[in-house]
Amino acid sequence: MELNLSDIKDIAIIAKPFIDPIITTMISPKIKLLEKWVKKQKTQGDMIENFFESKFTEYLNRSYQKFSTLNILVFPNQQINIKSIYLPLSIRSTKDYKEYKIDLFKQEFIEPYQRIVISDTAGMGKSTLMKWIGLSLIEQKLSIPILIELKKLNDKHSIIDEIYNQLDPIDQSFDKDLVIKFLELGGFTILLDGFDEIQYEYREKVIIDLKDFVSKASKNWFILTSRPDSSLTSFGEFQMFHITPLGIEESFELIKKYDSINKNKVSDQLIKNIKEKDTQVREFLVNPFLVSLLYKTYTYNKDLPSKKSTFYDDVYGALYKHHDLSKDGFKRNKKSNLDIQDFRLVLRQLAYDTAKIVKVEYNEQDLVKYIHEAKVKCVGLDFKENDFIEDIEANVPLFVREGSILKWAHKSLQDYFAAEFIGTSKDKEKIIQLIYESRKENYLNIIDFLYEIEYKSFRKIIVGNIVRSFINYCENTYRDFNDIKEIAIRDRQAISFGISHGFYLSETRLEFSTIRKKFEAKIKEPMNQMISRPVSKKEHFFQIMASTYEQGIINILISKNEPIFRIKNAKNANTVEKIVKNLPKNKAICFDDDINNPINVKEIFDVITDVALSQGFMTRPYENHILDYEKCKVLLDKIEKENAIDEQKDTLAGI
Repeated sequence: MELNLSDIKDIAIIAKPFIDPIITTMISPKIKLLEKWVKKQKTQGDMIENFFESKFTEYLNRSYQKFSTLNILVFPNQQINIKSIYLPLSIRSTKDYKEYKIDLFKQEFIEPYQRIVISDTAGMGKSTLMKWIGLSLIEQKLSIPILIELKKLNDKHSIIDEIYNQLDPIDQSFDKDLVIKFLELGGFTILLDGFDEIQYEYREKVIIDLKDFVSKASKNWFILTSRPDSSLTSFGEFQMFHITPLGIEESFELIKKYDSINKNKVSDQLIKNIKEKDTQVREFLVNPFLVSLLYKTYTYNKDLPSKKSTFYDDVYGALYKHHDLSKDGFKRNKKSNLDIQDFRLVLRQLAYDTAKIVKVEYNEQDLVKYIHEAKVKCVGLDFKENDFIEDIEANVPLFVREGSILKWAHKSLQDYFAAEFIGTSKDKEKIIQLIYESRKENYLNIIDFLYEIEYKSFRKIIVGNIVRSFINYCENTYRDFNDIKEIAIRDRQAISFGISHGFYLSETRLEFSTIRKKFEAKIKEPMNQMISRPVSKKEHFFQIMASTYEQGIINILISKNEPIFRIKNAKNANTVEKIVKNLPKNKAICFDDDINNPINVKEIFDVITDVALSQGFMTRPYENHILDYEKCKVLLDKIEKENAIDEQKDTLAGI
C-alpha cells in the first residue's frame, strides 16, 4: 500500500495508543530520577516534565512514521507501508542454533542476549528487519528504539551526536549530558544498522566510540547489523545471528505481497514460471532483495534470468525504461539527455569511485563532486551534474532520497556497476589482483559479480590464487602424520584452510571475550564465532573460530559450482565425550600440525575434524563443501596452461 498525506496523518493517530503508555511508564519515571538535570533547563515549575514528555512524544511519533514506511526499488519514488510488504524473517544463533521468527519482537528473545549482531550477505533484509523491530518495540510498548545508520558516523560525528540530533533535531534545547543520563538509565533499544558501510578511514575511531558508548549505556538492548566483516570481532560480547534463507513458499508469499501493491498483476504467472524453471532462479529465491528484483524485471520483460549479472542488467534496463511500462508507450526523456549506454558508463565510473571509499550515501554537494569526477573520466560525454542527479533519483531510480541525502537504493547496485567498470577497464587484471590482495570484505560482492562479468581474469587471478594457496598448504602441513590416512589428512587440511579453529574445556562457564583473549594470545587471528555446550555438571566445552577473507571467496566459488570441491559429511559430529577425554582443562587448543597437539592423536583425529565441520565452522550455508586437493591440482594445471597460451597469443596479428 502506497502512503499519501492522509495516511501519514493516520499513522500519527494510530501511534498515539502505543506512544502515550511509553511516555507514562518509561519517560516520566526517568524525568523524576533526573530531576537535578532537568532543573538545568530554563523551563519553569511543572512545565519541566511536560517539556521533556513533549520532546519524547515528538521523537516517538517521528520514529513510528519512519519505521512504518519503506522506499523500495520495486516501487520507486513511493512510500510503502511496511506492514503491507514485510515478510517475517527468521534469525538463527551461531551459539546454540536456536531460531527465532521476527513477526513480533519479543522480550523473551532479546533478554537472554541483551546485545546481538545480525550478520548476513547483501539483500537478506537486514535494514528492513531493523525498521520492523523498531516498529514492533513501540507497538508492544517494550522499549524506546533509536535507529542509527552507522555510515553517518565518522571522526567528527559520534553516536551521541547522532542520537542527540534525532531526539532534538530542531531547537536543540536538550542538554547533551542529559541525553547521556537518560540512556544510562536504560529502557532504550539501540538499532545499529550497517556496520560494514562505515568508511574505512573512520572505522577504527567509530569502533572505539561505539564500544565506549555500549559500555556506558549498558542497561539498554543493542542490535547491530552488518554484512560479514572481520572487524565485527571488536564486538565479541554481542551474540551472532544469521538470517535464515527464504523457503520457496516464503518467496511466493513475498511475490504476492508485491502484487497487492502493483496495478499490473503478475504474481500468478511469475510463480508458475518459477516452478517450471526452479533451478534457473534458485539462488535468487532465498534472498528477499533478489526476489524483489526478480518481480521487478519480470514485470518488465516477462522472462526469468539465468545469471546474477544478467539479472542486474535486466534490472537496469527495467529502471531506465520504467516510465514506459505504465504510460501507454509514452517515453520520458532523461534530463541529462544520456542514452541507456552512456548513462551506464557514468554509473559504472561513479560506482567504482565510491565503492573504493566505501561510500553509499551523499549530500548533494558531495554527489555533484563525484559525478563531475566521473564525467571528466568519461571522455566525450557532456551533461549537467544536477540533471544526472535528477535522473538517478526520479527517471532511472537507482538512488533514493532521505531528506537532503541521496543514496544507492541498495548497495548491491553499486557493487554491480563497480564490477562492470572493472570488467571493461584496460587495467582489469591489475584491479582484480589489488582487490584480492586488499582482503577487504566490502569487495566480496563485487568479486561475486566479477565471476560472471569477467570470468577469464577472475579464473586466472582469484581462482588461481586460491587453489595455488590451498595446494601449497596441503603440501607443507601435516607431513609427519604417517599413521593417519591420507584422506583424513586432506579432510583436516580442507576445513583448516582459511579458518582458524580451537577448542577449550573449562570447569566454569566463561564469557566469549574471555575465551577469545585466550586464543588470540596464541594465534594472531581475531576469533569471531563461538559455540558452547555443557558436557557435565563440572565441564563446559567451547568451540571457537575465525573465518577469514579466503573463506568468503571460497563460499562464492562453492555457490558458482567451481569443480574444486567435494562433499564431506560429518559422521562423528555428536561424539564430544570422546574429545573431552583427551583434552586438557583450561587450556586453549588450536588447530595446527603439531604432532604433540592433543587433538592430533590418531584415536580422535577424524572425530575432531567432524565436530569442527558440523558446528557451522564452514560459513553457512555451505557447511559440507570442502576443497578437494586433487581437483585443485587438476584445475590449477588447466589455468596455468591457459595462461601460457594467452602469453603466446598475438592479438594484433592479421589486422
